[in-house]
Amino acid sequence: MKKKIVNLFGFKPQIHSLGTETFAGISTFFVMAYILALAPLAFEGVGGKEDPFPTGALFTATALVSAISTFLMAIYAKRPLAVAPGVGLLYFISGALCTTLGYSWHFALTAIFIEGLIFMALSFSGLRVLIIECIPISIRCAIGVGVGFFLASLGLKSAGLANSSTSIVSLASFVTEPEKQLFAICVLLTGILIISKVRGAIFISIVTTTLIGIPLGLTHIDSIASMPESPLPLFCKMEWSEEIFSVDMFVCVVSILFLDMFDTIGTVLGVLGNSNMSRSNGRVSRMSQILQVDAISSMLSGIFGTTTCTSYLESAAGVAEGGRTGITALVTALCFLLAIFFAPLFLAIPSVVTGAILLVVSFHMFAAIKHINLTNPVEAIPSVMVILMMAVTGSISDGIVVGVIAYAAFNLFSELRKEHIRKKEGKLLSD
Repeated sequence: MKKKIVNLFGFKPQIHSLGTETFAGISTFFVMAYILALAPLAFEGVGGKEDPFPTGALFTATALVSAISTFLMAIYAKRPLAVAPGVGLLYFISGALCTTLGYSWHFALTAIFIEGLIFMALSFSGLRVLIIECIPISIRCAIGVGVGFFLASLGLKSAGLANSSTSIVSLASFVTEPEKQLFAICVLLTGILIISKVRGAIFISIVTTTLIGIPLGLTHIDSIASMPESPLPLFCKMEWSEEIFSVDMFVCVVSILFLDMFDTIGTVLGVLGNSNMSRSNGRVSRMSQILQVDAISSMLSGIFGTTTCTSYLESAAGVAEGGRTGITALVTALCFLLAIFFAPLFLAIPSVVTGAILLVVSFHMFAAIKHINLTNPVEAIPSVMVILMMAVTGSISDGIVVGVIAYAAFNLFSELRKEHIRKKEGKLLSD
């Protein structure tokens, strides 16, 4: 039995702890469970009265596709990564494609499915791994730091500490506002438990602070279980017509492909790049399998009727908890299945609690900055640009693109300058 577990999930009893992996999987789920509520809200009103989007079915479809995709990550990639519909892509598809540009949600699902097929072709051919390996190690490390800042900003926003409308936060607000009080309690408790090396520190902190939120009026548990709606109204509802050969479809597919590819690259490098799951050259082990699972999940998204699935940044919570194998992903997948029937319980976790956890988890990602050669401006400037772009724009893909372009430009200028100096020195010697 143990041998089967090792083969299936990469779990080694002499190195890994089943308890740690279990706590890590539950912690990952608790921190990302918000997507189950967020997805239906994002599609409210899409389709209008004539063809309304079935938001009730989307909750069940999101839980199912997340469970299946994360289970594939557990048995095939054997890594502690959770896969679910990405938040950025969720609003890009529901807001930009369906609402602003006016495409039908059937059209959007078709674009998602086609993008998944192209993604699979790129992943199984090895082109996606080649793209990642072309990214210099300094930029990879910068991506990890940038993702850390991105997670920290998400955490701070959940408590109202990073708001574009106000730049000053009064310490007095931590005394008067329950949200900030619970946020501070969660950060302190989590930090103390981690320093004390308590197993399941993040899990314990989430449960404890969620209970503390009840007297503060922030945790609302109306019921424990509920019957889910059928996902069938969304299953295989793609739109197959001459529109799939249109310029509009091409633009939609390329846009989703671009966002999906770079968001996944940033997430994987950020979450796993600074752990023992990465090699000395900065490459993440089993990267091919991770990207292949991510591609299959993208295709499944179109079939199940959800927005494009991607590896989740919140997986960092499980990694910080000590998750290192597919067992962590397996537990997260099982939690998604349970959430179909126990949604009110899982969705009762206050957003400030998940935000506090993200803030604490982001700290261990900043360690990657030590691998960036800050004494060499050719590497330092693009690396800092990656970090700042991710922190300011809130976009992983924008940070990667800007950093790679800047790195290429500075290296080209550096080589041209060296060549000019060599020619100049050669001319002086000949004279």
